[in-house]
Amino acid sequence: MSIRMATLEDVETLHNLHFALNRHRHSLQPTNYQGKSMDEEWIEENIKTRYRDYILLEVDNEIKGMALVEIKETYSVPGSVKYKYLDLMSFYIVPELDLNHYGHELFTAVRAWGKKYFLSYIQLHELINDVKMVNFLAREQLAVTQQTFKCVI
Repeated sequence: MSIRMATLEDVETLHNLHFALNRHRHSLQPTNYQGKSMDEEWIEENIKTRYRDYILLEVDNEIKGMALVEIKETYSVPGSVKYKYLDLMSFYIVPELDLNHYGHELFTAVRAWGKKYFLSYIQLHELINDVKMVNFLAREQLAVTQQTFKCVI
């Protein structure tokens, strides 16, 4: 097992991982997610952009997981504290691997990336009914700090 940063040679594999992640999200919340992948130009741009990276998990020389990370800054709104933070845009480990073991290794690399840029915290949005992922995130010491509520108009 190894962790490395993505290169442009990884675009096709990242396309396939995004497709698998979005199919999974669609199966959990079909009214919110389409089972489609991201276009390859968007993936390439993420690799080239200075404030974003893909961190990859390789097992037996095959990419089996990804984390798309981005440096963001909180809005400067009266009454709120301004921070620079790590936005974990996507996190995916292929289902045949143990999320707790391999996910922990990838998440450790995500934390290290954030520390490298002196970021204050990690933030992500996760589907409330993805119980396996929610439990994993709790084991990684992430806590729910806000919730999103929706209703049909």
